[in-house]
Amino acid sequence: MHRRTPTSHPHTHRLGLVAGTALGLATLGTAIAATLGLSTMAQADDTLAPAPAAVVAESRPAAPAVDLAREQSAVLRASAQAERASAQRIQAELERIREAVVNRAMKQVGDDYAAGAEGPDAFDCSGLTLFAWRAGGVELPHYSVAQYKATQRVSLKNAVPGDLAFYFENGAHHVALYIGNGKVVHASDYGIGVVIGKVLGTPWNDEHFTGMGRVKVKI
Repeated sequence: MHRRTPTSHPHTHRLGLVAGTALGLATLGTAIAATLGLSTMAQADDTLAPAPAAVVAESRPAAPAVDLAREQSAVLRASAQAERASAQRIQAELERIREAVVNRAMKQVGDDYAAGAEGPDAFDCSGLTLFAWRAGGVELPHYSVAQYKATQRVSLKNAVPGDLAFYFENGAHHVALYIGNGKVVHASDYGIGVVIGKVLGTPWNDEHFTGMGRVKVKI
């Protein structure tokens, strides 16, 4: 009996072709997918958002301590210079005011004495000091005891022009304007008028001198 040699079935052959084709497509798809994935990752890496400003700021190195110390030192120097300038301005203004006060009083030398008078041509003692200090923008009361209470106590050795010299001891009531170098200008008495004298050094002055007073000035 003649046997037929087995041959491939047509359906089997077609299935093989389909399987091969599917395997090829799968392999190609994997390659494409891999390529697309790499491309997508590369694109994602290229478009990363920048780091927040706060993070960037924190990453910067802090200013060296020496720079901070220099800045603080500069601020302190500037503050000290401003304070010195302010003190010098105030002192200069005080000196200008005191000079104006002394000049006003000195111009009255030779004027008459009159009880209760405060110028412009006759004065009593507190009327003259009141009149003089008006040139400095200060209004004093018209009474020697009231002027004593309105002024600040200073020693004679620390007195400056414009300070007041008071004489209350042993029943006296008198005030004079200090002009420097131990001298005063004052409305003395009837028949004498406004004259230049000494703070101390005469029997009357030495007996009645009480102390010095500094007029309070607002700058």
